[in-house]
Amino acid sequence: MNEHAFKPAAWAVFVLFALFSAAVGFGWLYGLDLWALRTSQSVASSVLDRASMASSLFGGLEVTTVALAALLAWLFFRRRRALAVRLLVVFVGTGLLELLMKLYLPQVPLPEGSGRSVDYAPVVAVDYPYPYPSGHMVRGVVLFGALYLLCGNRLLRTGILAALLALAVSRVYLGVHWASDVVGGALLALAGLLWAFGRKG
Repeated sequence: MNEHAFKPAAWAVFVLFALFSAAVGFGWLYGLDLWALRTSQSVASSVLDRASMASSLFGGLEVTTVALAALLAWLFFRRRRALAVRLLVVFVGTGLLELLMKLYLPQVPLPEGSGRSVDYAPVVAVDYPYPYPSGHMVRGVVLFGALYLLCGNRLLRTGILAALLALAVSRVYLGVHWASDVVGGALLALAGLLWAFGRKG
């Protein structure tokens, strides 16, 4: 995508995120969410348990914060300070919006007992009234999306996309998020990324 198209694309994705969030709030996606949850957990195995737990680490607050700090330091070293600042703004801004939505956007709770006990225990754990959007997906897309846009290697880009897909599937498989939580988180992060890379510097 041409950099000049990033800015209008960012607004388009944000509007899509807002509309999608409204659909979640009204409960219109509950049927699809329930089907996705049951389908993903119908193929449970110890191998998938371990793989999903490992994939979830890529979106954890601790891992993404440290990795993003390293990326921002590298950007400063490469004299791309403006981009580093914008990425920091996106990381913090999307995190705050995620928090507000988890407090106030009504989402149907996940069925009792749907969470698989194999999900790792983060250092920072907070219980929210609602699960939307997925913070793991927000942080994962911001971090890995930035790496994808900064990297020109096709093989590495394929690996990045595979890691993001694994992260998305793992959150539903582990029973800690609806599929709509994952999609909403990805849309929010993508809007922020397009904004950050749609400006010079």
